[in-house]
Amino acid sequence: MAAAAAQPRDRRSDSAAAQAARDIRHAVLTGDLRGGAPVREEEWARRLSLSRTPVREAINTLVLEGLLTRQGRTAYVFQPSLEDLLDIYDLRLALEPIAARRAAESSDREFVDGLSKRFKAIEGLTPDSDWFADHEEFHLYLFSGSNSDRLCQIIASLRAQSEPYVRFATTVDRPFRVKSKSQHRDMVRAVRRHDGDGIVQLVHEHLQRTRLEVERLLEAGWSTLPTARAASPTSGRAR
Repeated sequence: MAAAAAQPRDRRSDSAAAQAARDIRHAVLTGDLRGGAPVREEEWARRLSLSRTPVREAINTLVLEGLLTRQGRTAYVFQPSLEDLLDIYDLRLALEPIAARRAAESSDREFVDGLSKRFKAIEGLTPDSDWFADHEEFHLYLFSGSNSDRLCQIIASLRAQSEPYVRFATTVDRPFRVKSKSQHRDMVRAVRRHDGDGIVQLVHEHLQRTRLEVERLLEAGWSTLPTARAASPTSGRAR
């Protein structure tokens, strides 16, 4: 039997689903949606002035990314246990240095300029929602230089699952932020020098330091994360 002809997808629906996924993802990464919070189709459809179909597609996308989990018919923001979180960091420690090495060793002037620009966006160290979005963009841009979509997608999913906890550590610990700033600057310099070994060491140290800090905070019982705006009296505009 001949296969039925595939029906063309509605580009407007695709665009709406992609936008809904971006908005929900941003709410999770900035702490507006906390770990364990329900993400309901009807509520987000109302908030975004969309039908439920693109919102349903967006939620399904975020479940596949690991940012949401599904229990029955309701999706919830993924809230890892300490064991889950350490497992995520073990995977990140294995994968992110590989992507960073590839990026450094194949970088050209345009890529270095793009990375430098993204570093300047986070250099001010203001712990608000803009800073965290820009921080994530810096790292994902760095890994994009690996020219491996598959590797970047896996890393992005793992980072999304742990990013709210990184936000918490960065918000409550100023020395941690200062050290992170220094490491980000050194990453740009390593990429500019095409220093594969150097960037691997920097990314590994950066992740290991973050892993230890997040572990310390969670073991101290600080597992209920504040929102980015509530956590800091100096927070800026929502993004």
